[in-house]
Amino acid sequence: MNGRFTRKAWDLIRPLHSPITRRLRKRLGRNYFAHPEMEVPPPYENIQMDVERNLHRYLHVPPTAIAQIVIVGAHEADEVERLHRAYAGARFLCFEPNPSAFKRLSRKFANSPYVKCSELALSDQPGTARFFELDMPGNGSLLEPDAEAWSTFNQWNKKEVSAFEVKVSTLDRESGGTAIDLLWMDVQGGEGKVLAGAAETLKRTKAIFLEVALVRSPYKGASLFHEINRLLEAHGFLCAGLGLDAWNGTGNALFVKNLAALICR
Repeated sequence: MNGRFTRKAWDLIRPLHSPITRRLRKRLGRNYFAHPEMEVPPPYENIQMDVERNLHRYLHVPPTAIAQIVIVGAHEADEVERLHRAYAGARFLCFEPNPSAFKRLSRKFANSPYVKCSELALSDQPGTARFFELDMPGNGSLLEPDAEAWSTFNQWNKKEVSAFEVKVSTLDRESGGTAIDLLWMDVQGGEGKVLAGAAETLKRTKAIFLEVALVRSPYKGASLFHEINRLLEAHGFLCAGLGLDAWNGTGNALFVKNLAALICR
C-alpha cells in the first residue's frame, strides 16, 4: 500500500519538478564517480532501464523501427507504459495467467489500442497446469518454489504458497507470424520451458530480455544461466547485457541475435 501511494504521489509531482530539475539531473546523473553520495541502481534494474531506453541502439535501428514487443509473465506490465514512451509505434502482446493480475492488467489497458492481453501461461506444450503464487507480487510460476529457499533468496519472511489451475500454451501457437523486436520474459525460472516452446518464434525474434539465475534458483526445475545461454547461442543470440543481484546471483539478461553483424553497423 505504501509503495503504491508513493508511486501515485510521484506521478502527481513529476510534471511539476521534472522540467525544472531536468538540466541538473542530467548533469549530476552522469557523474557517479564525483558524487559517491548518489545511489547507484542495482545491476538488475540498470540493465532493465538500459533495455527500456536503448533497445533500438542494440538493434542498430531508429526508435520508430521498434514495432512488436511480446511480454510473457506480464503481471501488471508497468514496463509497457515506459516502453511505449520510448517506442511509440510499438504494439504489445502481454501474457498473464493469474486471474486477479490479468483482471487488473486488462482493465489498465482497456483503452490502449496498442496493447493486447492474453490470460495464458506459456511453456513447452499446451494444456493446463498448476500455477504457484507467493506472497510477493509478481513471483508466480509454473514451477513449484522451495518456500524456504525462496524466502532466503528474497529476504522475505512470508512463505505461504498457493496454487491453482491455469491454461497453458506455447509461444509458437500464440505469437503470430510477425517479427518480434523484443521478447520480454518474467516467469520465475520457467524461461527454459518457454523457449523450448518457441523454436519457430525465435527465428523471427531480434532480442530477448529475461530473468536469469547464475548458479541456483528457488524454483524447482529452473533453467540456469549457462543453460539459457547455450540454448540461445544455438539460435544465433549472444548475451549483450547482464545485471545480477549480489545477494542471490539472480538478475536480468539481454540477448541479441546476430550481434556480431550488428556491431558498428
